[in-house]
Amino acid sequence: MKYRLMKYNVIVLLSVTFLSTCVVNKTKKSTIIPKPVSTEIFLTNPFGYEPTIKNLKTQLPSYKLQIYTTKNKFYPNLLDSIFRFYHKKNELFVYKTGSKRELFVAANIYDINITLQNGIKVGISRMDFFKCFNDLKQTMNDTIRMVSRHTRNSYNFIFKQEKLKAIKIDNYID
Repeated sequence: MKYRLMKYNVIVLLSVTFLSTCVVNKTKKSTIIPKPVSTEIFLTNPFGYEPTIKNLKTQLPSYKLQIYTTKNKFYPNLLDSIFRFYHKKNELFVYKTGSKRELFVAANIYDINITLQNGIKVGISRMDFFKCFNDLKQTMNDTIRMVSRHTRNSYNFIFKQEKLKAIKIDNYID
């Protein structure tokens, strides 16, 4: 009888220890605190990698691809292509010139799985968003607009109820 009671107590103790360890490990979040960067640095490399056709195919395997052709504005005898990566409401566009140059031109991002530099993604809190930059003044506006002085690229970060809901990108190409 004593043996059974002791065995029972050991099993209960081990179970409680195991469960409490699991709960503690589950509640710990691996928070990576980003090193703040300037908005200009962010705008020159927002993805942390070059958003080429090949890289976007790798980074967004579940996205479908649509290709459009258009005449080159400066050389009408050359055909350019527009690559549209899309999934649900998300769209990312790459313009490929006849000379094989690839330019990331636009995006509408609602997907929490697309992460920009410093962990910026849909779903991030307003407070964490501002921690990613060292020169961005905090504001309570629903839309935070960043424009590059050098490239005239435009990024709109749309917040709703203190969470980032959408990222709209419009890169200038000539």
